[in-house]
Amino acid sequence: MPENDQLSERERELLELVATGASNKEIAQKLFISTNTVKVHLRNIFAKTGVSSRTEATLYAIQHGMVAINNAVTDKTAIASASDVASDQDTIEPTMVESQYPSPALALETTSSLLKPSVVAVPHTKSLNSIWIIALLVIVAITIGSIALFVRQSPTIVSASPAAPTMQTASTRWQPRNRMPTSRASAATANYENKIYVIGGETDETTISTTQSYDPIQDTWTTLQPKPVAVTDISAAIVAGKIYVPGGKLADSSVTSICEVYDPQENVWSQAASLPIALSGYALTPFEGKLYLFGGYDGKNYVNTVYMYDPSRDQWSERTRIPTARALAGVAIAGGKIYVIGGFDGNNALATVEQYLPERDNGKDTPWLRISPMPDGRYAMGIASIADIIHIVGGIGNSSKPPTPIEYLYQQDKWQDFDAPPTLNSWSNLNLIPIESYLYAIGGKSDGKLLDTNLAYRAIYTVIVPAFK
Repeated sequence: MPENDQLSERERELLELVATGASNKEIAQKLFISTNTVKVHLRNIFAKTGVSSRTEATLYAIQHGMVAINNAVTDKTAIASASDVASDQDTIEPTMVESQYPSPALALETTSSLLKPSVVAVPHTKSLNSIWIIALLVIVAITIGSIALFVRQSPTIVSASPAAPTMQTASTRWQPRNRMPTSRASAATANYENKIYVIGGETDETTISTTQSYDPIQDTWTTLQPKPVAVTDISAAIVAGKIYVPGGKLADSSVTSICEVYDPQENVWSQAASLPIALSGYALTPFEGKLYLFGGYDGKNYVNTVYMYDPSRDQWSERTRIPTARALAGVAIAGGKIYVIGGFDGNNALATVEQYLPERDNGKDTPWLRISPMPDGRYAMGIASIADIIHIVGGIGNSSKPPTPIEYLYQQDKWQDFDAPPTLNSWSNLNLIPIESYLYAIGGKSDGKLLDTNLAYRAIYTVIVPAFK
């Protein structure tokens, strides 16, 4: 992760305020600057530190000793103030599709000045000891008289289009959100300033260029400037405040090397340097200010090439190849390491997991390490990392039985199941996007039918443990 000495004194000061949960307006007032200047500083901080949300920025500040953990913002506070980060956007006649569901965001309010709560983020694992769970519940019960919990709900507004039937959730952790205006699969998604951007993909009729954003706080969708070249089997990643979408499969099933870039602040598309070769179905992730692209399909073969993109030079360069050629794999970061997971090699769904260390890709050391495989092979799944736990939902396996949701604990090199989403016979070609303490599962296919699904999964709970003075 980049060192914090890259940050200016003003940026460090602003980051410390972000970690306390201050909104853009509050930061502007404290520093005697405009909210627009705050947004510019935030974009610079995100670019320099390699983060893409306020929560990640807060964790960065804590890890680098810039703030004390008791002063850091909770998940819920971050969610409640996240809408302040987003800037105004000009769109081509933006179409808003509004919510008919309450927002999952919660706010905590204390009623006693005698308590100084410490916040512990607890990711879900089925291996948690029940005794500890009971103990935590007892603590919460004892302090309930001093802590008031209220739910901050979005207004209930009738959608502009007829409401689709609500899915029955398999767990209270999964909640239905406002559906996508466009049913699609194999799209690219990115989280920028706590909004989800969904780009391209395919419908029943064709490959599309449609670009839309989703605001989890308002539970609304907005239609944006379409991507100039319609592609599917793509991924997106953010570097320096811009969303990069390289390659992809065209409407005629050929593969392209074009790399297009979306600026969410200006709502405009531009081009970056093309990929060295045409590719679709690759795995893509940002890491320390650069993009890393793994594998894919070149129109004839499943490849094991690895490319790094440097935005400061607008240049792609080849890196050490991944040991296993594959396409439609997943990629995620946990513990500062890149994991390339699963995929399809032309014959089988792979369970293979390979870890990549960019700092060891120097021509002398070995940057690749094979670790514990998934319980079953799969590809075309949704994948995301939150609190350094990698979550995988859906995908296509080697049998007719749909793969179960699993999560990877990198400290233990261990895979385990987690709560299943609403009942679907199958779910593939979806996107899984982390925002604050939630994972959003969007779009995809079920039994060959395109989905407009948008489900929020509560991956992290915040436990308030009072510290009495």
